[in-house]
Amino acid sequence: MKKKILSLAKILFGVALTDIAMGMIVLPQNFAVGGVTGLSVLLSKSIPLSVSMIVLFCNAILFILGYIFVGRKFILKTLLVSIAFPIGLDICQRINFLLPLKSDPLVSAIIAGLLVGIGSGLVLKGDGSNGGFDILGVIFNKYFKISVAVVMNICDCLVLLAQAFQKDFMQNVYGLIVIFICAFAVNRVLSYGQSQCEIMIMSKEHIKIKQRIYEEVDAGLTLLHAESGYLSEKMKVIMVVTQYKKIAKVKQIAVSEDPTAFVFVSDVHSVSGKGYTISR
Repeated sequence: MKKKILSLAKILFGVALTDIAMGMIVLPQNFAVGGVTGLSVLLSKSIPLSVSMIVLFCNAILFILGYIFVGRKFILKTLLVSIAFPIGLDICQRINFLLPLKSDPLVSAIIAGLLVGIGSGLVLKGDGSNGGFDILGVIFNKYFKISVAVVMNICDCLVLLAQAFQKDFMQNVYGLIVIFICAFAVNRVLSYGQSQCEIMIMSKEHIKIKQRIYEEVDAGLTLLHAESGYLSEKMKVIMVVTQYKKIAKVKQIAVSEDPTAFVFVSDVHSVSGKGYTISR
């Protein structure tokens, strides 16, 4: 029950952040925007309805298509966002407290990108769906085996291209800044708390190094069977996936036991399993 409540809280907070960015920054400053929101901005030029109402109608149409072609289980995940987003968008447009940012569009674009990215990431972390063109992507993937990301990118590009002729050059540039920062922020949110480092140690003293890592670092490790390239000698490689703060200690142990040890460190993301997301 607690897990479901936490997931719901993540989704609603994520939607709220996205609404603030769109309703208080992107739309008031007329930045180019992709997705169903961008499509709704285009349609609002010829349909006498607010952008938030058009978003609601577009989401309803996509929701019905998803229910017909994808199924009930997937669509239920998008229902909350599909309803909450346009309602929140309308509220944010009415109580805009970020109007002072209008004097600095670059800062506005950066803040909007961060808010949308963090918001979208939280929705996904809560096991929700952002709806919109996601649904089209899933439909095309199911029936035509086209990647969801490809379908979404094509839709976004078409929407942005259509807006390019209605907005001035800088509004399009700021819109692109929002999109790029959003993509960065989404990735950071999704990998937050799961980023670790991988340490590989190649040494003839692997037994001593292994034992000291167990005793002094409290980190799990794996022994890999390898062969040197030049002499074709059989050897053991120690692989340790652990927190960044433990890098110095692991390297110090390796070098103290074998000054000729070959050690390298690399970033890893989305680490899960026993010893990481599951207790040892």
